[in-house]
Amino acid sequence: MNQGGLINIRQVLPSDIPIMHKWECDDEIGKLVGIEKPRSLDEMVQGYEKYFDGLKPNLHLFTIENNGICVGRIELGNLDQENHHAAFGIVIGDHSMQNKGIGSFALNYLLNYAFNELKLIKIYGEVYDYNIVSQKFLTKLGFHLDGILRKHEFFKGAHRNMHQYSMLKEEYNLSQV
Repeated sequence: MNQGGLINIRQVLPSDIPIMHKWECDDEIGKLVGIEKPRSLDEMVQGYEKYFDGLKPNLHLFTIENNGICVGRIELGNLDQENHHAAFGIVIGDHSMQNKGIGSFALNYLLNYAFNELKLIKIYGEVYDYNIVSQKFLTKLGFHLDGILRKHEFFKGAHRNMHQYSMLKEEYNLSQV
């Protein structure tokens, strides 16, 4: 899927891994997404090989491109076919591409894919309590704050609260009218 030839969402390829590794090693991104100790490039390649070999069927990974350049990644994970829901994650790793509508486009793509292709009824995600930018982003896109998971994750030497957001299929369908 693309937007005027500028933004393209496609399956992750092995050639994307080095740039994604660079993002994983970025301290600012790591703080926002919960990476305390980045994996080595070899560790990351091995992890992705399992995905490419079909050993992670509950994970769907997509690359976000802008003008043919990999600028981010979006994913559905913890896919639960029985209960029809999945977790999502997104990162715009190229700092110069943040706050330009690319994340909104990519997340709308993922919502369409989740609800219309995979027939899910809910997608959800967690955001650290200090990540106000992501909280505002999700609220702007129509996500519902389900609650605060208190002291839910140990990160950077302390237990952190996580804000859990979700969107239901019927809420997504209303936003498309």
